[in-house]
Amino acid sequence: MISLVELMHSISAETKEGLVNVDDWRFSDLSHLMDMGFEFGDDYHLNTPKDPKITIYKKKDVDALTRKKQEYFYVEEEKRKLKRFENFNDVIDYFDTYQQPELDKNM
Repeated sequence: MISLVELMHSISAETKEGLVNVDDWRFSDLSHLMDMGFEFGDDYHLNTPKDPKITIYKKKDVDALTRKKQEYFYVEEEKRKLKRFENFNDVIDYFDTYQQPELDKNM
């Protein structure tokens, strides 16, 4: 069982990393991802329940050009590079062109 001190330290560490709590995301973004089959992994991540394993999270990072903190969406996938998107529409566009494995035609 995790102690309150350990829990507070964990929350503090994740906040320091810049992760944005799922509760602070726009409801329409969450709803869209849930309709796609994503599930809550924890307070900061959404995951696919089966293969392909995909994790989506939102994080505050410094923009290289403006040097200001900005929120980005990140998509982590097995055997693929980490992807960063400036807005949720870019995430939607990415998944609209996502290569799906061929379905077994004998099923």
